[in-house]
Amino acid sequence: MLFLRRISFLIFIQIFFSANYFSQTPKQSVLTKKYAPFKLKEDATLLRDVVLAMHPGIGIYNSRKFYSTLFDVFIEKLNDSLTEKQFRIKLKILLDELHCGHTEVLLSNAYYKASARQTYNFSPYFFMPLNEKVYMVASKNKKKDTLIKQGSEISSINGISVDSMLRYCKRFITTDGFIQTGKSHYMKLAFNSYYHALFSRPDTFRVEFITGNQTKKLSYAAFKTKTIPSLPIEPKPDSSYRYYKKAKMRFKYLDKENKTMHLKIEAFSRRKTTKAYRKIFRGVDKNNTQNLIIDLRNNGGGSIENCYNLLSYLLDTVQTQTLRTSFKEYPYKKYATKPIYFKLMRAGLKIISKKKTINDTDNFIYTIKPRKKHHYNNKLFVLINGASFSASCLVSAYLKASQKAVFVGEETSGAFEGCNAGIMPYYTLPNSKLKIRMPAFRVLNDVCPKITGHGIIPDYKVEYTFNDILQKRDLDLMKVNEIISGVK
Repeated sequence: MLFLRRISFLIFIQIFFSANYFSQTPKQSVLTKKYAPFKLKEDATLLRDVVLAMHPGIGIYNSRKFYSTLFDVFIEKLNDSLTEKQFRIKLKILLDELHCGHTEVLLSNAYYKASARQTYNFSPYFFMPLNEKVYMVASKNKKKDTLIKQGSEISSINGISVDSMLRYCKRFITTDGFIQTGKSHYMKLAFNSYYHALFSRPDTFRVEFITGNQTKKLSYAAFKTKTIPSLPIEPKPDSSYRYYKKAKMRFKYLDKENKTMHLKIEAFSRRKTTKAYRKIFRGVDKNNTQNLIIDLRNNGGGSIENCYNLLSYLLDTVQTQTLRTSFKEYPYKKYATKPIYFKLMRAGLKIISKKKTINDTDNFIYTIKPRKKHHYNNKLFVLINGASFSASCLVSAYLKASQKAVFVGEETSGAFEGCNAGIMPYYTLPNSKLKIRMPAFRVLNDVCPKITGHGIIPDYKVEYTFNDILQKRDLDLMKVNEIISGVK
């Protein structure tokens, strides 16, 4: 009997471990894992509730009822299992209806980590959209003659026409209001990445292109890479500029007499800016500089405090800006990151601004005062483009309204009337783990009380040709020099 018990025990152990072994399936990659419709609906329902509870853009370009219906229809149609990436694509198209460039859908940390371990098929030819057409701008192998000549117009890639690609890709680039320049600008810089992310990663590329008066077709192999190459069209840094690296700005005088300064602000940094501005405007005052060119092209924003500091040297009259919020703490805060930051910002705004509460909505009104020392009073030019966004549009709006500055370039991607920003928590959806960046304040440019849905429009619109970009010509700066010299 003891023997039989031992045999029975061994058989049980063997069956247990065998069953356990065969029941374990390899862990599915987060890149391919699909989420059932009921889990997607749970995530989308939470997102709907968060948006309707806190998004400051509700009621700006569309009504609350519009967004409530939009989300309900979206949730009802979630009937198929989707990967994290597929769900993100759907959510990005949905949230584009908020017309808010600060609202974003990001993949989970796990997804980004898994992606970083992958290799990708990439085209050895770089394509660049310009004025609704796509051109071959550069080749990975610069030494060998290319089969597609630089400047050839691309008609289709792997059977998909480029015009339909552009329309589809632009749906994933969100700007404020109804602005299109930002979408076109970011497409110009990132078309190759968008193709890779949204269409396919083929082993072979089949391209139809136009060279001269002929339409040709070419098939070529992709190359594998772990990092997506950047578009090789940016000019090299100019060593003649004086840099304030932490302040993210640089400047130089464009003439020997120091009468014209070009001040490039790459971003509105929070570091070392007060000292940088003091030195720059002290020098401008000392040299009696007659023309100041503030370059806000490709400036995606940053510190509001930095903007106020800059404007204090430029505005001639007292102005106000209002930051508005309708809640005192994050709704559904267990899904949000670091709610303490929102409370700290509210506390700080109470100190530096005037609080006015209307129908449970708190308005923090900040006063921008012109400074007397080293105040700039001569000619002012501002360079803007489709990548001028957020804080750079704040500065542009106030200078535009003052009628003191001449604007050159193209319409900004941030709206004249203001944006949704201030502080932006990330909400993590419980099932897919997608992260949603959600602005908490409506930042109102009080100089533009009407809703325009458009950015700051330049006084002189500048359009680049494909050849201008290849030659790395700065037509915006050239236009300012023409105006200064009186050339018509």
